[in-house]
This record gives sequence, C-alpha cells and structure tokens, in this order.
Amino acid sequence: MHISEANLKKIVVASGIISDAQFEAARQEALRSNRTIGNVLIGKGDITENYFAEIVANYFAVPIVNFQAAPPDDAALHLLPEQFSKAKRIALFAIDHEKKTAKLAMEDPGDLKTIDLVAAKFDMRVEPHLATSLSMKVAFKEYKKDIYKEFNTIIEESIKEALAAGNVKDIGKMAEHVPIIAITDGLMEYAVALGASDIHIERLPEKVLVRYRIDGILRDIVELPKEIDDAIIARIKILSSLQIDVHFTPQDGRFKFKLEDQSIDVRVSVMPTFYGEKVVMRLLRGSIRPLNLAELGISERDIATINEAIKRTFGMILITGPTGSGKTTTLYAILHKLNTPTVNIATIEDPIEYDVERINQTQVNPKAGITFANGLRSLMRQNPDIIMVGEIRDEETVSISLNAAMTGHLVLSTLHTNDAPTAIPRFIDMGGEPFLVANTLNVIIAQRLVRRICTVCVSSYTPTPEAKESMKKQLALYHADPARIKIPSQLYKGKGCQACSGTGYSGQIGIFEVLNVSPRIRELIKPGVAIDQLRAVAEEEGMRRMFEDGLAKAEAGATTIEEVFRVIME
Repeated sequence: MHISEANLKKIVVASGIISDAQFEAARQEALRSNRTIGNVLIGKGDITENYFAEIVANYFAVPIVNFQAAPPDDAALHLLPEQFSKAKRIALFAIDHEKKTAKLAMEDPGDLKTIDLVAAKFDMRVEPHLATSLSMKVAFKEYKKDIYKEFNTIIEESIKEALAAGNVKDIGKMAEHVPIIAITDGLMEYAVALGASDIHIERLPEKVLVRYRIDGILRDIVELPKEIDDAIIARIKILSSLQIDVHFTPQDGRFKFKLEDQSIDVRVSVMPTFYGEKVVMRLLRGSIRPLNLAELGISERDIATINEAIKRTFGMILITGPTGSGKTTTLYAILHKLNTPTVNIATIEDPIEYDVERINQTQVNPKAGITFANGLRSLMRQNPDIIMVGEIRDEETVSISLNAAMTGHLVLSTLHTNDAPTAIPRFIDMGGEPFLVANTLNVIIAQRLVRRICTVCVSSYTPTPEAKESMKKQLALYHADPARIKIPSQLYKGKGCQACSGTGYSGQIGIFEVLNVSPRIRELIKPGVAIDQLRAVAEEEGMRRMFEDGLAKAEAGATTIEEVFRVIME
C-alpha cells in the first residue's frame, strides 16, 4: 500500500511489528528497489497485506472497503479524473447528496491534504476508507471498462474516413492521413491499456486481423478492411525508419511511443507472407521496476538456494526455458539484488528490456560489429564484477562465458532447454568443456509462465476422482515419479468477470525448477552425461521439479491445474 513514510512508521513501530532499525532497513531497501516501504515489508514476509490493512485501519479508525466484493459506483468514481485518482491512490466510490458526504477509498487514510482537497472540491464531508493495493487495482480497472467501446468507436470512424479518402496511389502520403494515424495510435494505446506484450497485424484473404498477446496468450481484437492494410503497415514502417517500398524482404526496426506518463519502446518485425506483409510489435515498458524473486513466484527454499549461488564472486548462473517464459525478468530480479555501489555490472542484451540505473547495458548491434560474443569479449576489458549475457547462442559465446566465470566474474545468462538438468548436456553440446562446465556452474533455474487466476472472480472446487486420475496420467507423460505426485483435493479457477475480460485470468506467475550444482552433480558432469541420473541426484538433494511447483501453485489458488499442464507439456 502507498502510505506516507511518517504515517507508516507510526503504525508499524507503534504496533510493535518491527523495530526502528528494521524500519530503517526497509526504508533503504524501498529507496534502492523503487518500491514502497509497505510493499518491502510485505514482500519480505514480515507481514501479510490483509493483516497490514487491519492494523492501518485500526490505527486510523476507518473501515476497510473491498472492491473485489463490490465495485465502486461508476458515477461517483468518474467524478474524479483517473490520472488524479491514480496519482493520489484514491477512489471516490459513493456520494450521498442528502447527507453531503463522500466516501473515499484511500491507501493512506492519513493523507489529510488529499482528504481536504476532495472535501473542498465537492463541498462535502469526506469519509475515508482504507483500500489495499489489490482492491484499488480493481477500482482503477473500472475506469477502463468503457475503453473497448471507445476503441471501437475510434477505429470504426477512422476506417470510414480512410475509405472515404479513396484509393491514394502514394502509400506514403496515405500513411500520413489523420485516420490512418488514429487507427495505428489506437491499436497501440488499447494494447497498453490491456497490458499486451505484443501486437500482431496479419493479412488474411479478405481482411486484416489484429491480435494481442495478453498474459502469454494471443487474443483476436479487431478486424480491419484489407483496403487500409498497406497504409497501416506503411505508417508503422515510417515510425520505425524502415523502407516503405520494400515488401518482399524481412525488416526490423524500433520506435518510441509516448502515452501519458509512459514511454513504450516498440520493437517492430515485418515479414512477407502469402497474402501480404505481417507486422509484429513487441511492447517493452522499460520504466517498470524489476520484480524481486518472491514476486516472481519462486519459493522460499529455492530463493535460499539462489541467494547462496549469487553470494559467490565467480561462476555461472543459467536460466532456461522457451521464448516468452520470463527468463529475462528473472535475470533482472537477480541483477537487481546484486546491484550495489561496490560492484561493476555490465550486460550485453538483445534487446535491452529494462533500463536500470548503475548497470552498464549494451545493445547487440551486428551492423556495428557488436554480437553477443564480441560484446562479451569487449566487456571483459571493462573491469566487471558481474556480467549478464542475454542469451548464449553459439560455441564462441559459450567459451568466453565459461572463461569469464572461471576468472573471477559472476556470469548470468540464458539457454533454451526444457528443464534444469537438460541444460548441462546442452551446454556441453554447444562446445563447453565438461570440466569447465562442472567447475563454473553454480545454479540452473528452469521456468515457465502460467496465467494467474483473477483475484476478483476466483472460486474453489473439488476435482472428481476421474479428473484426478486423468491428471495423474498427464503427469506420467512428463516422466513424473508416481510417489511424488500429489493431486490437490481442492483446486481453483476464475469464473470470468469484467476485471479479467471474462477470461478468469489476470497477470502471470512463474513455475520453477531450481537445480543447485552440488559436488555430487559436478562429479556427474562429463562427456555423455546421463540426464536421468542428473535429475535423480538433484531430486535426492531436494530439487522440486517444475510440475511439483506448478501443482503447489494450483493448490494455493495462484493458477489453474489446466495452466500448469499447458505449459509443462510445451
């Protein structure tokens, strides 16, 4: 929750939850990680958000409002501008004109200036209520509930204007027409509002299909007439500094898209297909703070394993998984923890997804001679303590990375493998000398992303015996030991609601497999290493396999069992 430092200190110290010294440590961590002190305390497990809310509400003698149970009154909510409400972390949720009272949800009920400001604006007595960050998130989503109608209106009107302009032979000029600009901007604004990571614009025989990737899943968003396809693609090419008259060669570009207080880095890929060019735009929000390991969904036991590995001043930490499994986010969570004034951190990335202060980040640029291998070789002359290589793709990068890890550097990187044990033979197959691999690897983290169940419409159910048996059969395909399989007796799913656009899901969380490279594991790393043997020893030493972590999260209500099966079978 967003509570002023002075108010928060009074609450948690006066309540005896933590000492002055603990509060100061949390304050320093909050400054370093760009989080609130309350979120630091909650993230460290010192206190749960619900208990924290009770203490805050009791301290200020205000009731707690839960927008997950009942959303705010729409008319009241819109009396305050969205930008103002978000900046102040407030939501006006009820007005009583007869009694001249306004009910105001706040994350900091001690913010008297804001209370006075709202009271003066409406000439009413304000009744403050406490809302948790999660509850406030639900309230803010109410501002967006009409965005689909607004988006459709903009698109429909702009299409009519574009078609009315007739057939313009100069596609470059047509790309500068106001309707085409409005459609292109509208597609990106709507994608940002929905939290999409990618926009797909695909030419079909008789129309153009626009799809967004939201929480890892593609969704159809809108269909456009094929007559304006070339103009929209030309508009995107102009923004990306690409050649608008080249249609049969793949092109890659990028541009910045500014929206309110956000700056979105848009990576563009244009590819010729049978019916015309297809455009995919990746939306990178570089200003978003890196998450910590707990927020990613890593268990306390696995966090302890990772923390031990990153305490070492040399060696290698590998993160594995398919494209889009959150590997880079995990890398940055680790880098964020390591980012102190006493170390020099350097990265070579493609692309740079997060802009982080005090980390020297280099973008791969083959035209300038900067590849992963060449960039890494140059970074070694920059006196680094910690090196992050976005991806290990070839034998040369493997060799340089291993040598760096052996000569007093902590190296972090990613590979494409299905699980943690498989990363070891894969690394050897790519040219890594087995004795170097054995002596440099500290820990291997395999991961996938599953969709979170929407917290607004979540409900529990008891799986039938038939369903449990079916789950066991599916897990058997993953070579799961029957003795380790425990199907939860209670599971969860989202019913579908306005907050999650009827999907039952909102956001993503990782499921993980963390392999500590112990002395026993090191002894097994040799040419022709047996994956099954590696896996067996790792499990004996406490490694929890990915499907087990997924089952635990399904049992806890973080995700559905269907999501777990979907991603582990990829």
